[in-house]
This record gives sequence, C-alpha cells and structure tokens, in this order.
Amino acid sequence: YGRSQTQTEEVAISSGEYQAVFLDNGQVYFGKLQRSRDDFFLLTDVFYLQSEVMVEQTSSLALTKLGSEAHGPVDQMEINQEHILFIEDMKDDSKVVQAIQQYQSTK
Repeated sequence: YGRSQTQTEEVAISSGEYQAVFLDNGQVYFGKLQRSRDDFFLLTDVFYLQSEVMVEQTSSLALTKLGSEAHGPVDQMEINQEHILFIEDMKDDSKVVQAIQQYQSTK
C-alpha cells in the first residue's frame, strides 16, 4: 500500500558491437550503446547518416562522425530512453558497420 510499483524493462545490448538507435524525431544514430543512468543510454563512437541519404542505399554510405560539426561536440551522447523508438544490433557485414570500419582504418 502506498508504494509505487515501477518496473524497469531491461534492454539486452550486445557489448562491444554496434547498435542502430532509432529516435522519435526520425534521426538514427549508430554506435556502441550501454546503459548510462536511470532513463538514459550512453552512445559512444557515434555516427549518423546525412539527412538526404536513405538507410537502404546500396552504394557507399554518407556517414558523418559525431564531433565534426561546427559546435564541436564530444564523440558521445546520452539519450533519454523516452525518445528511443527501438534499438537494433548490427551485423559485422552490414554496410554501415563496414563504412565505420573503413572510416576507422583511415584514421
């Protein structure tokens, strides 16, 4: 009596792998996801597609690395779980993961 019964739904995240995080504003971020603090996830090694590029594109992807923008953000973001529609683990042979690996090999 008098106690609120809040249930936290745990999201299984494959550690060390890349995830696609789909937000309710239509933006999709790619990176390594982990639980940060109550109601937040931490996404690191962050990439995103330029707005005019579709995820289904089969040619080379126009990925942007977070941190290259004019305001100079650090390469991580905390995302409120209320704005996450869904999370997907990405396979090693996905075009996005291959583009990320290619980007990293040139650095």
